[in-house]
Amino acid sequence: MGAKSVFATLLLEVGNTAWKVAAYRPHQQPEFLQRGYGFEALKAYLQQQVFADLALASVAASELTDNLRQFAQQQNKKLVIAETQAGFGIAHCYANPSTYGVDRWLTLLAARAAQTNAIIIDAGTAVTLDVMDDQGRHLGGWISPGFKLMQEALLQRSSKLRVATQAPSETLGTSTENAVYLGCQAALRGFVEQALQQSQPKLADTRTVVYLTGGDLDLIPEETFERFVYQVQRRPHLVLEGLSRWFEQRPE
Repeated sequence: MGAKSVFATLLLEVGNTAWKVAAYRPHQQPEFLQRGYGFEALKAYLQQQVFADLALASVAASELTDNLRQFAQQQNKKLVIAETQAGFGIAHCYANPSTYGVDRWLTLLAARAAQTNAIIIDAGTAVTLDVMDDQGRHLGGWISPGFKLMQEALLQRSSKLRVATQAPSETLGTSTENAVYLGCQAALRGFVEQALQQSQPKLADTRTVVYLTGGDLDLIPEETFERFVYQVQRRPHLVLEGLSRWFEQRPE
């Protein structure tokens, strides 16, 4: 077996279905290392690394966080857990910021570094929209079922429905499987188009950056943005970027 990789701090993003690991280095973008599914796979991966600290952002069930806390104690490692809070250059529109998902908050932190208007679309298990102006004021957002959840909702209604295993080459489904896939994809694209249209009047006429992240961001084609004068950045690890900034700036 080869030598283990050595990192001072590992960043963990744990979502509803998948987890990601990145290496933290001060004042640098995090180095993405691994993605996987399930706690046992995550534990096995971490056991192959040499590190001092773990920084965690999780929207998964509390049981997984408890398992990670226990693992860190057994390995004599420090585990710090990011939670949504006031400050860090963000002015929340939520009356109670603690009810705002930590993953969404961390994407705001990542986008805040550019000091521009930001439209953040995270196409994951859920698809979310967050809008922030160039002063760091969070203006609100949307939450909707993601691409796979939409398909699953249809499947639960009928045992006869099936989902296409790959993207159809046609634009109109000539089978039920393709029709389900294409319909859910159209709904995702419609969410994005409406998000851009509704966000535009809320932002001053200054530079606006659209950040795309999440596991299904490849389902959003470039032509979706053609009629909008925005810079579009595909940042698949935006939550980890925000977690890195939080870890760097957090009070000790």
